[in-house]
Amino acid sequence: MLSRSLLLSCLLLFGKTFTAVSQTSTPVEPIPSDGPAETTETSRPILFKLGTGLIRGAEFGGYTGLTVPIAIGAEYVAKPGWNIYGNGITSINAGGRQNSFDRYKYVYLRTLAADFGVRRYYNQEKRRQKGRATGPFTGNYVALQSSSIWYNSLYLNKGMEYDYSNLVALWGLQRRLGGHGLVDAYAGGGINNNKQVYRELNNNAYSYKYKRFPPMLDLELGVKLSLVY
Repeated sequence: MLSRSLLLSCLLLFGKTFTAVSQTSTPVEPIPSDGPAETTETSRPILFKLGTGLIRGAEFGGYTGLTVPIAIGAEYVAKPGWNIYGNGITSINAGGRQNSFDRYKYVYLRTLAADFGVRRYYNQEKRRQKGRATGPFTGNYVALQSSSIWYNSLYLNKGMEYDYSNLVALWGLQRRLGGHGLVDAYAGGGINNNKQVYRELNNNAYSYKYKRFPPMLDLELGVKLSLVY
């Protein structure tokens, strides 16, 4: 009787030990994640930008010398996939001729511009499934943008004068570069109200005048590099 009780106790102790070891050694499978491999999601609904590049106002060489544009802007998430944005662009000229007498004014403000538009970022879910970067400010987009431009009339010494406005449809892509970098490239077209020169006969003499209508075709191309916050 004693031997049977001792044997039964040993079997029970062995079973408990085996069960504990099995539970400890069984690997725990990780829970699969549905999120992308890379993301640029942010809880902030607005992005501030300071940049330059091959954008409106950039000129290199020739009569006007070197003109470098500086753009300050902001992009705001109105709703998922839909952003509104605005930019102020100033172009600084260095080394250009001031007027027809070849006098030089080495550094001066050449143009001012303002952009306002709305963007639609598309294929975000498809990019997410492929493990590509996504987010409210990252991806391919289509946009509708309106711009107005003023120029510095140094030749007539009139200061800043209104040049023209446009309305364009754009296709572009925007990508983050590290933690605080951004590249934005775009192309598109639309219409503008740029001045058109025409001749008018008056008292047997022709005079040159300007008109802004009908609208003219406008092309828009650009690559901008920015620091963002």
